[in-house]
Amino acid sequence: MGLKFPHRTYAILHTESSLGWGGQERRILAEAAVMRQRGHRVSLVCDPRGELYSRARAQVFQVTAVPFGGTQNLRAWARLRRLLGRGEIEVLNTHSSLDSWVGALAWRSLRTRPLLVRTRHLSTRVKNNWPTRWLYRAPGAIITTGQVTKELLMTRLGVSARRIFSIPTGVELPEFAPREKDRELQARLQIPDGAFIFGSVAVLRSWKGHLYILEALQRLLEEGRPAYLVVVGEGPYREVIQEKITALGLGERVRLAGYQDRVADWFALMDAVVLASYANEGVPQSLLQALAMAKPVVGTTVGGIPEVIVPDETGLLAPPKDAGALAQAMGRLMDNPPQARELGRRGRELVLERFSLEQMAAEVEAVYEVALKSGAGQGG
Repeated sequence: MGLKFPHRTYAILHTESSLGWGGQERRILAEAAVMRQRGHRVSLVCDPRGELYSRARAQVFQVTAVPFGGTQNLRAWARLRRLLGRGEIEVLNTHSSLDSWVGALAWRSLRTRPLLVRTRHLSTRVKNNWPTRWLYRAPGAIITTGQVTKELLMTRLGVSARRIFSIPTGVELPEFAPREKDRELQARLQIPDGAFIFGSVAVLRSWKGHLYILEALQRLLEEGRPAYLVVVGEGPYREVIQEKITALGLGERVRLAGYQDRVADWFALMDAVVLASYANEGVPQSLLQALAMAKPVVGTTVGGIPEVIVPDETGLLAPPKDAGALAQAMGRLMDNPPQARELGRRGRELVLERFSLEQMAAEVEAVYEVALKSGAGQGG
């Protein structure tokens, strides 16, 4: 079946000042790729020191190198203003705080302006002052990755609900389809056949809650429930996590796999997936990917996680920073394989119905179309 393009296609410019490679940067590149497949002309402005810059170039996108930060922001403003001033860009979509400020100010300085869109990826609390209110009221549309972030911007900054659209990151369904475990990979990790394997896929940051997963695992082992934990991801908290593993005596039971490009192979290895975040989350990509692969999931009641995890239907939930409750939920999945399988099945059905990459792209297109027709984000 061929791709269905919208009535018209757009020239879209994404900006990103972040240097990291987490869910936000992955979303930008995945969105750019699927929008290009649907006929749009997509380009990016990225800091050349960032991972997104090299990865976007590797996928043959038109990428403009623009360093951000400090005195470089003035040059970034001038560069963006020149790019937008050519009149070729129809949609300017900014992402992080820094590039959103630089982009919005460059956009504001022009007489003829493209549609300005801000994507807000995290549910972090925003400042309630007049510059921040302007930054979020200037765009013709704001896209969030979860309903909780939309509500935060409405209540905190007074942004109209009509200009905010919650569009969680879509999943590439062919890549994240259920599959058998890779026994060679399991053998390389020195995990015995038949062992129950919990997994976590997230950047190693404090608020992702890895330390609570480790404490929960220790409780399970003390209760006589033998399990292993595979942690996929890299980040600034690795040393702290390693120290916690040592302090709890979990060295034989935990595998720190580091960053992995082919993360679906690692999800396949896991009998259940745990995400113990205690702050900042929209609807996490790794959560939706795990559900797409029919994995039973334990999450926390944080950010957009409860938007997709309905207790005892599509997964299990625990309060944040509560290792005891987390261990109890993890133990339920170990003790009741039929229930775990049913949670995984329903979770996959949810992703198939609502969270495909194509559906995400169609919703983003609809936001652009409505905002452009109304003339929003082109004045001000």
